Amino acid sequence: MLLSIEQFQKIIQEDQVIILDTRSFEDLVTGYIPNAIHAPKHQLGKLIAMGFLQLDSPIVIVAPTGAENEADILFRKLGFTNYKGVLQNGYAAWIEAGNKFDIIIDVDIDELAMDIPFDEFLMVLDIREEERYHQGHIKNSLNIPLVELADPGSMSELDEHFNIYILSDNGEDASIAATLLKKEGIHNNRIVNGGWEAVQELKAEQKKRGRPLAAALKNPVKNPTTGEFEESED
Repeated sequence: MLLSIEQFQKIIQEDQVIILDTRSFEDLVTGYIPNAIHAPKHQLGKLIAMGFLQLDSPIVIVAPTGAENEADILFRKLGFTNYKGVLQNGYAAWIEAGNKFDIIIDVDIDELAMDIPFDEFLMVLDIREEERYHQGHIKNSLNIPLVELADPGSMSELDEHFNIYILSDNGEDASIAATLLKKEGIHNNRIVNGGWEAVQELKAEQKKRGRPLAAALKNPVKNPTTGEFEESED
């Protein structure tokens, strides 16, 4: 079912209605509807496994422009029994109606490395699984696996005064986490592009430049003089 902007706006006023934005990350960073959760098609199974989505969850969809009918068919086939429909003309319709929008900020690993030694309120939120976190992580980072973020109570250690950098395995899951945090009022967050893979690539680059690093470095820290990640002594 395709929804006009008027129908969509009325539905999202109802309690418990979940807005799913199935557009690409590239589209999401240009702006999205406040309180929506990023849910690209290939990540829907993960959101269901997390327990964030139930088959009886009341949901509305913001699909890529021109893909509204495809999204409508998909969600009907998936068996969502309380599916309300897809916003016709998607995010463009929301903006054309003069509504407010939210944004996702993304940064490269170099920017995180530059900020670590100078920002006392910086927090790296590592959303990888606990096992992967213990194999290697950035010093003083906080590990809350993505699956736990389905429970708002898991965010009790987070606060708006922190400058939160979200780190996932490869950057892909971070957009889900960022929108979940924003939905709970934690807006001061940003995504680290490339995630832990980008950290590893930076380590490899530094090694080529003559600064060897341990193969399974647990606590890379930033040297404020050289601007590089180094081994910590703890």
